[in-house]
Amino acid sequence: MGEGSYITGLDIGTSKIAAIVARVTETSTEVAGMGVVASAGVRKGVIVDLESVAAAIREVVKKAKALSGVDIKEVCTGLSDVNIKSFKSTGAVVLTTDVVTQRDIDKVMETAGTVYVPLDKEIMHMLPIEYVVDGEGQIYNPLGMKGVRLEANVQIVAGSANSIHNVVKCCEMAGLKVADCVFNPLASAAAVLREDEKDYGAILIDAGGGTTDIALFKNGSFMGAAVIDIGGNQFTNDIAVGLRLPVYEAERLKKAYGMATFPDEYFGEEITVTANKEERRISKSFITEIIKARSEELAGMIKEAILGIPGFSWQPWSVVLTGAVAELKGLEGLISGVLDLPVRVGVCEWAGIGDKIRGPMYSTTVGLISYTRKRFYEGGSADTFTTGQNSMSKWFKGLVGKFFTK
Repeated sequence: MGEGSYITGLDIGTSKIAAIVARVTETSTEVAGMGVVASAGVRKGVIVDLESVAAAIREVVKKAKALSGVDIKEVCTGLSDVNIKSFKSTGAVVLTTDVVTQRDIDKVMETAGTVYVPLDKEIMHMLPIEYVVDGEGQIYNPLGMKGVRLEANVQIVAGSANSIHNVVKCCEMAGLKVADCVFNPLASAAAVLREDEKDYGAILIDAGGGTTDIALFKNGSFMGAAVIDIGGNQFTNDIAVGLRLPVYEAERLKKAYGMATFPDEYFGEEITVTANKEERRISKSFITEIIKARSEELAGMIKEAILGIPGFSWQPWSVVLTGAVAELKGLEGLISGVLDLPVRVGVCEWAGIGDKIRGPMYSTTVGLISYTRKRFYEGGSADTFTTGQNSMSKWFKGLVGKFFTK
């Protein structure tokens, strides 16, 4: 495939486990292969069965390797559960010379990361919001600027130490090393948000199988996040319970007929469903009624979660809906009405990417590739990943080479 390096993104989700291998260069990204299997051992984003998850990872990596021809040894993986928290921190240093050097930037970021983190949490990311040089703020790259004092305002993302450990453990059991563990909405944003949206203000809503992740971006920076423990599996369960159907049949009906609003043609129209090898007729409107109720609840919870993110204030935000639930017809319109903001469904815009993985269902998996590539080729923040210490010891530059397979 010519010159370039390979990155493997591994998304361990509640409904599916997917891996994408891509060849990346400084100017391009090309998918080399992928694998996807039904998830096992994950509930609402949390791993509950290490053996089942490890077996699924082995299977999905085997599929991706067969298609790509790449010997996959290390992966960049994602994480999302309701225990992940984000908060702001500030650091300050006196400059060693009369201009800002890279050493000063590294030092001020290290100072900003010296915060108390509960023993059950691990710092996943430390992302700069802005730098301040001698009281002058809203600076996004202070390198080379003249001054005496440098400050950094950062956003820290801390995840459950157990959840991070379990992700790493499952990958190790599958014969893989974890080069990085990324908060899922940061990965998804790298795949589906445009730069102008992140500059002017964007709300990313990533509705997956087990959780719905929300992330805010402004001035090109990550501003905060929230995680809701409702996803597509709850829609499926509602249909299964409400219509007394097995889960596999409820999932089929959701994908085939599910809508978040009532179309006129659904009233009185019936379909055949199968339960315990017996067929019966039900109205399509029953399915939509169940999904509409859950969709309205989710939209209300999304609004409440957004309002609860520190520093949020209403403005003409761009709202981008992605994740598997984004494929539910009418959901973007319902959320738009609740938020009183325009909503679009986010898909990957890589040149040449196949239709199968362009859609919102694979935004996190694709985004893991985009996120890692951007950090390597374009520099990026003093973003970190730790696997056993509450410290900022693993700077990204120390991981260069681990992400990539020649």
